[in-house]
Formats: sequence, C-alpha cells, structure tokens
Amino acid sequence: MKLILHSRYILLFIMLLSLLAPCSMAYAQEPDDKVKSLGEILNPKTEDENTNLSAKERGNLYFKRCMNTKSLAFDSEEKEILCACTSAKLENILTGAEFVHLYKDTKKGRDARMKVITYAYTECMDYTLKKKVYKDCRVLPLLKTIKYGKNHICKCAANHYENLIHDGAARLIMKGVTYSPMTLNPLEHYFTTGGYYSTLSQYTKVCRSQMLYDKHN
Repeated sequence: MKLILHSRYILLFIMLLSLLAPCSMAYAQEPDDKVKSLGEILNPKTEDENTNLSAKERGNLYFKRCMNTKSLAFDSEEKEILCACTSAKLENILTGAEFVHLYKDTKKGRDARMKVITYAYTECMDYTLKKKVYKDCRVLPLLKTIKYGKNHICKCAANHYENLIHDGAARLIMKGVTYSPMTLNPLEHYFTTGGYYSTLSQYTKVCRSQMLYDKHN
C-alpha cells in the first residue's frame, strides 16, 4: 500500500511539473543567483534564507508562515490542522538548500513548492477536507428543516467529496497554482469558488434522499 501511495505522488509531481513547464520559461529569463543590491547588503538575511536551519526549525518556520497567511477558505482550526501536518512532513522533504528558495518567485522556488505540495500537502489535505465539508454541510439552507439525521447526511456528503477531490486532485491543484503561482495552499482557490458550494449542495441532496429512502424501505 505504501508503495502504491508513493507511486501516486511521484506521478502527481511529474504531472504538475509537466503542466507547469511553459511557466518555467519566464523563470529562465531570471537567474536564481542575482547580484545583491545595496539594500540586501545592508539588511541581514531573514530566517528562511538560512541554509543551516535544522529540519525541525524549517518545519517550525513553515508552520509560522503558514498560519500567518490569510485564508478565505479555511477557518483557524482547519488551517492549523493543514499547516501542522504539512510542516511536520516538510521536515523530511526539503533540504536546507531547497528551503531557502521556497518563498521565492524563481524556478528553484517553484520546484521547492511543487515538492511540498506533492509530497506533504496532498497527504495532509484529507484531515482538513472532511472536517471542512462536514461543517459546511451542516449549515446549508436545505438542511434547516431537518431535525434528525444531519450527522448521517453530512458524513455521507463528506465521503462523496473526498472521492471527488482524490480523483481530480492534480487538476484542482494545477488550477490553484495557475491562479496563484506562489501559493502553498492550492485548494484555497477551489474552495472560494461557487462550484464548491454548488457541488456540496448536490451531494447533500443525494445523501438526504438516500437517507429518507432507507428510512421508509
């Protein structure tokens, strides 16, 4: 099973890099190692530019920056789960030399972000996904008149959504990265569009109808 999952993420990584290949032409015009400006010389390096950070320190720094990034899709609890899980996995994914490029608008920065998204973020999004979909389902207008069975309906809807995200992960992530090339949370874009709530409502209706059918048969 681990081998299958590992192969899945390698394939996803290759797909994302190939899809983003045209974007790399823009980066090719700019060298990663630029001549330092006077401002860069006078100002010390920031913490995330230190190649000597330990794996634990890199993870902690990622978590801090992740939590400080504003999210329109995830609440503080959902974001903390996603940030904590991704930062823990990041420790074993990026080297110190790669980490210094993570937040840079360069080809090396893009490659570092793709590694984090492919090998850490995609494995962590499940923990946040089910919680978010379940909670959003509970407050849908079409469930306001339901007094019993909300838990069952919304768990059903969350399961459907989990399958949808897994099947279309590469496409959804690609859309998020295309929309915001510097993002480390590519599903943010999808969850802030009308398509998310429209699909959630459809799944909720299906699950509600199934529950009522089971009840009377």
